[in-house]
Amino acid sequence: MITCQACGTENADDAKYCTKCARKLDPETQKAVVQKRASYSATGLNLSKLVLTAVVTIVLVVVVIVLLVHIL
Repeated sequence: MITCQACGTENADDAKYCTKCARKLDPETQKAVVQKRASYSATGLNLSKLVLTAVVTIVLVVVVIVLLVHIL
């Protein structure tokens, strides 16, 4: 499937023009975009999860410290 860069519509692999907006489709550009998005999601998603995990851990540590200070 080739995704139209203009409107996001999925088109057949052999389509020359988008079935929704009639823009010309470029399979080479599509391949480059798909590869770039895959690299972003492969690295960016993992980094986002890592950052989220670190932030949650820090917040939990701070909460535990505050509770211990108030208890003692």
